[in-house]
Amino acid sequence: MIIRALFLIFGSFILYVLQTGLFSSFSLAGVVPDLLMILVVSIGYMRGRTKAMLAGLLCGFYIDCCYSSVIGIFPLFYIIVGNLAGFSHKIYDDDDHMTPLLLTAAGEFFYNIMYFVVFFLLQGKTNLSFYIYRIMIPRVVYTVLVSIILYRILKYTNLFLLRFDKEED
Repeated sequence: MIIRALFLIFGSFILYVLQTGLFSSFSLAGVVPDLLMILVVSIGYMRGRTKAMLAGLLCGFYIDCCYSSVIGIFPLFYIIVGNLAGFSHKIYDDDDHMTPLLLTAAGEFFYNIMYFVVFFLLQGKTNLSFYIYRIMIPRVVYTVLVSIILYRILKYTNLFLLRFDKEED
């Protein structure tokens, strides 16, 4: 349990640094893939709702600490996505690679809708078609493409950590 928590803390921090540092240099169409979204959705798919919501809380606070003037908005977004992705845990299969990609796309789409409502629509900026075409679709596509590689790494990390869980029992 402690090893899994340490992996979550350090792994999410590494993904946060990669997302804000390395991948910001490789932005396509002005967007960066959301590595933390991939982490939260993958944990929800592999480990369930509760663990995904905890990962969402942690990942959201990383984003809040640097980019938000109000603490709590991004953790709420990630917690909701983690909760929704966690429902798929009952159909988890090690060999299924399409479900996590679809969940990542759906999670990223839902996250972007929530972001639009909170940061644009409530301020009177109602150009949803521009937001969908210029920001949301490129971000969803880029995140899904990166999740093809990152999900495999997270899956093997989960299988590695399952050995420690069995030893604790």
